[in-house]
Amino acid sequence: MDEENTVKSRLKAFVAYLNMSEREFCRTIGVGSAYIASIKKSIKADKLEAISRQYPELNPVWLIRGDGEMLQRRNNNSTQSEQMANIAPSEMLYKLLEDAKEEKARLLSIIESQQRTIETLAELTKKANAQTGAAAGCAAVG
Repeated sequence: MDEENTVKSRLKAFVAYLNMSEREFCRTIGVGSAYIASIKKSIKADKLEAISRQYPELNPVWLIRGDGEMLQRRNNNSTQSEQMANIAPSEMLYKLLEDAKEEKARLLSIIESQQRTIETLAELTKKANAQTGAAAGCAAVG
């Protein structure tokens, strides 16, 4: 995975934007000072909720998926960022998981279709080779 496009790198970018140390940021959300360094792929719902509570300006969709802007925009219109801000982090994670499940199902369907195509082509290749072999045998006899 591209090191610049990870949850860890985005969280580090947000901490840098806040102009605070990672240790101080970790303290404000109630985790150990090495929490950011320990992030492998993503963060758990309880940590996302703690971050969202402490830093409501952070766009959680950007943090988790890298979509949109780092900061949520506030204006009088009902924007997607504002709508997402009103969703609990656990609900957002649920929606992200549902999106991932749908994408997985779509990809599995494509894979199954490709496998059927491969099996069909393999059968056709066997038949063609058998016919070629039979024709070569007839030519050798004659």
